[in-house]
Amino acid sequence: MKVLILGVGGLGGFFGAHLQKTNCDVTFLVRENTKKLVSERGIKIQSDFGNFKINPVLITKKDLKINYDVVMISCKAYDLDEAINDLKPSQKNAVIIPLLNGQAHINKLEKAFKKENVFGGVAHVSSNTNAPGEIKHVGKIKRLSFGPRYKGNEEIANDFYQLCRKADFQTILSENINQDIWEKWIFLATIAGATTLFQTSIDNINTKPNGKIFIQNLWNECINISKENGYELRTESKSLHEDLLFKSDYPFKASMLVDMEKKLMTEHEHIFFEFIKLGKKKKLNTSLLETCHLNMSIYEDNLNKEG
Repeated sequence: MKVLILGVGGLGGFFGAHLQKTNCDVTFLVRENTKKLVSERGIKIQSDFGNFKINPVLITKKDLKINYDVVMISCKAYDLDEAINDLKPSQKNAVIIPLLNGQAHINKLEKAFKKENVFGGVAHVSSNTNAPGEIKHVGKIKRLSFGPRYKGNEEIANDFYQLCRKADFQTILSENINQDIWEKWIFLATIAGATTLFQTSIDNINTKPNGKIFIQNLWNECINISKENGYELRTESKSLHEDLLFKSDYPFKASMLVDMEKKLMTEHEHIFFEFIKLGKKKKLNTSLLETCHLNMSIYEDNLNKEG
């Protein structure tokens, strides 16, 4: 099985490096400047589970000629259009596994590729890049969930699942990937909203009684929007996520806050605004999400002025 991974960032680089360690046939699609840097340095993973380095196979879009069985898309939401334009000419028959957050990307991908070939994917891992190819994994969670959204690709889904099982991360072949996508979105909108608004880690916010109340109210707002759109948060998932939101003493920051600290663009439109739109369609309260979205809109306006 030939696997193509878009990018060498916190998700693509992390999962791709672990897959290559199992002798999986993995290729990374990168930009020209990234290829030069990572070719020299390799991909390095730092983790409490152990550090390691791989020498990856890297290509740019001009080298994209062969057909791959599975394409894992791990770019930021604002780079998705470019990714589709790069992949569409040569990867019409590949299974696409996007690891983007939210759900707006699904419709775009289904218009560009065969509908039944667009799987759902969810990454549960906190991993950030210090420099191209240098990835730091924090915490204990390292899980990849994926699954077909339509019937017809069960065989290749199982083949890829068996391949991932050999790697040093938890893999779930989901029978309800749409539910998984919504549950990740609820959690991410909450933790990204709180940590970017107060510009600190979730444990610090929880030390203040009103901080904990804010997180709880934002969490409930997101849960309600998801429920009214047909995806009620499951009991087990609710318990797991609430442990991370309210009971962990680990200084966890959403990747959106990490991007803010680096003065980078963020996915706030994809995470907050799309959620707000779905809430408003159901005539629900979205006031806290709107506050989080406004905060990030002002941040990005200022970033553009500086830039």
